[in-house]
Amino acid sequence: MFEYALLLMTGRYVEQDKKKADDYMHRAAEAGNSSAQFNWGQILVSENPGERGLQLALPYYEKSAEQGVADAQYAVAQLYNTLKGLPTEKKNQARYWLERAANAGFDTAQLDMGLWYVNGIAGPQDYDKGFQWMRIAAYRGNVVAQNKLAHLYIEALGTRPDPVEAAKWYVLSRRAGLQDPYLEDFYLGIEDYQQKEAIDRANKFRRG
Repeated sequence: MFEYALLLMTGRYVEQDKKKADDYMHRAAEAGNSSAQFNWGQILVSENPGERGLQLALPYYEKSAEQGVADAQYAVAQLYNTLKGLPTEKKNQARYWLERAANAGFDTAQLDMGLWYVNGIAGPQDYDKGFQWMRIAAYRGNVVAQNKLAHLYIEALGTRPDPVEAAKWYVLSRRAGLQDPYLEDFYLGIEDYQQKEAIDRANKFRRG
């Protein structure tokens, strides 16, 4: 049913039919298919703007998350943290679900894990763990994480100050198109040999 729903959505091999696609996606979700559960949640969100759509989608995200779908785990974490009126026990599980998505290799979850620890979101502040998660996301190629990691090196949050490493991560994020006037001023203010070393490290960088 899930596969047929995808065919109906795209019009591949069969005539495109959104209403029928949604019907089969819903059926597959109710039957327990984890991918269908996440997709049906997405459909509910898109067709019901605002908090109502999020409330309707949450049970399907939760079921999908329980079955190990990282996208759903990330969605559950975000909704547990932001939706009003949820039980305290669910609010307290926001970091748990975000970390599960991060451990599954979802780089956006890894970035947010770093931000949540650094800023004390949905739990206590922990600069060391925040730095570690930000570094993981940066090495995975997440451009925002590379930018944020440069700031952590400058501000010595969770790590020792390291202007060359900070400049390296700034260079990488700048090459990807992310502009940051503060980091640009920082980069122009360090020594020429430090700029050269940073560029050399950036050139040798390999995503991992």
